Formats: sequence, structure tokens, C-alpha cells
Amino acid sequence: MIDKERIKQRSKRMRPVFVPLILYIGLLVVAVSWAPQLEGSPWGYVVALLPMIPGFFIAYGIVRMTAQIDEMERRILLEAAAFGFIFTMILLLSFALLGLVGVPQPSNTWVVFIMSMLLVIGKLWGNWRYR
Repeated sequence: MIDKERIKQRSKRMRPVFVPLILYIGLLVVAVSWAPQLEGSPWGYVVALLPMIPGFFIAYGIVRMTAQIDEMERRILLEAAAFGFIFTMILLLSFALLGLVGVPQPSNTWVVFIMSMLLVIGKLWGNWRYR
């Protein structure tokens, strides 16, 4: 059953993150498009790091959101973060050891993607476990 009141509360808590997230996506497109053309120029570094400005506001908004959730949701989020961190560490350690025998190493982009997906899996598992 869908709890409309809970959805309203969650969307209200998401507002401080929504605008910086849209800005982050826009500046990420700008950085990916322009930074390679400015390689070697000091402006290339500035353009490449532009998405980090709203990134800090996203982090601040997520911390604020975490402070506003109830104890059960906070516990689920903590367990999901622990799950994502530990399994990412195990995967990266495995890749590092396989690198000793010539297996190519994943890029940083893949590491962030894997950690994010493991966080989502941990959150879904926690929601299912405590339903």
C-alpha cells in the first residue's frame, strides 16, 4: 500500500538537494564538454572542477536530510552505507590483488558507480528487512 503522507514528507526533505543536483548535472555536462578543449590551460582545471561547487551543497543537503529522518530510517541508511562501503572495499581489494596477475583495474568512475549501486542495494535490503 502506498503511504501518500510518507511520500510527501520524503519529497519535502529532498528539496534542499534537488536544486543543487540539477545544477550539478548541468555543470557536469559543461565540464565534460569544455574541459578537454581547454587542456593545458588553467581554465581547464576551473571548468573541470565546476561541478564540485553544487556537489558541496548536495553533501550539505544530504547531511541535513539525514538529521531529519526518524531512528529507523537512520538505522537503515547506516546499515546500507556500511554494506556499500564494505562490499566496495572487498571488490577493490579483489581487483588490486588480481592486478598482480595483469587484470585491468577499474577506473574511479566505476568505483563511484559500484559504491552507489551497493548503497542502493543495501537500502532496498534494509527496507525489506525492517518492513
